[in-house]
Amino acid sequence: MPKPKKSPAQKNRTRHDDTLAQHRHWLARAEAVANQPVSHGGSPHPSVKVGAVLVDKKGREIASSANRFAHGVDRRRKERYKDGTKSLWINCAEQLAIMKALRARADVNDARLYVTMEPCTVCAGLIAELGVKQVCVPVGALRRYARLKAKWKDSIEIGMTKLAEAGVQLISIDTKTRR
Repeated sequence: MPKPKKSPAQKNRTRHDDTLAQHRHWLARAEAVANQPVSHGGSPHPSVKVGAVLVDKKGREIASSANRFAHGVDRRRKERYKDGTKSLWINCAEQLAIMKALRARADVNDARLYVTMEPCTVCAGLIAELGVKQVCVPVGALRRYARLKAKWKDSIEIGMTKLAEAGVQLISIDTKTRR
């Protein structure tokens, strides 16, 4: 017995559901990267754990990283976790994922970046320069980080403006599945 044909509306709905499922998958992957043990590349930050996953136009992972200390920099020194200096020691997840992709000479043309929080102003500039067309974040991502300092909130606001002006689409994804 042949399957009934789908209407155009049903086909669009199926495509939307597939895309939403893919977005949720990659955001979950970014979250997992951020929360890995520090010894496996996870974030050492005590309260702001950010993960980033760069995906190519074919839907394959190019690179991923968490916000962390650069390789070779001693993360065990307690003074590097003091308020006011942590951000000087810990690199952003987006920066590190971009570096991994560039080192691997990956094709980043039309890549999509999944991040657990909106990019700061520096990362937004790098994302625009790289030519990433879309950045996906969870809905309400910034609210998850209640302890985020005002300087970072300001930096993120400027970063979102940079992305918009550079033509990078910022997509907020509802990560909660509804039944």
